[in-house]
Amino acid sequence: SSASEISPDDLEDDYTSSYFYTASDGSMTFYVPGSGGTTDNAKYPRSELRQLCNPDASNPDRYNWAVDNYNYVEGTYKIGDRDSSSRKVVIQQIHAYDAPPLIKIQAESNKVYALIKLDEDGDDEDKVLIGEFDDDEIFSLKTVM
Repeated sequence: SSASEISPDDLEDDYTSSYFYTASDGSMTFYVPGSGGTTDNAKYPRSELRQLCNPDASNPDRYNWAVDNYNYVEGTYKIGDRDSSSRKVVIQQIHAYDAPPLIKIQAESNKVYALIKLDEDGDDEDKVLIGEFDDDEIFSLKTVM
């Protein structure tokens, strides 16, 4: 199946669905079934919230961070039930417009890894263990670029 994209206007109007909602504890919750939709270049289904610097810009390059600025992604996470304990879950990524991610933060088998691209094609990467978590444990992470 194909992926869905929700507009910034819909999000500002309190969009909710069975895949994206505010939980009873006030947390923003994403649900992704293992058989969910994908985008053209994705291998796995995903749910993500993308920061748009200027969502009204007519030029897509204006949607993205400037590389020479201080940029970061920060979140508090709890990874719930997975269809397999070895399921890979990307919880953060930083990339430029129409380019592979410079860095992905990925949870896999109760470990958190930084996958750092070493070339501009994105074919070569380092996988660095940065932490561990228990099932349903709440943890925070900030990635700075």
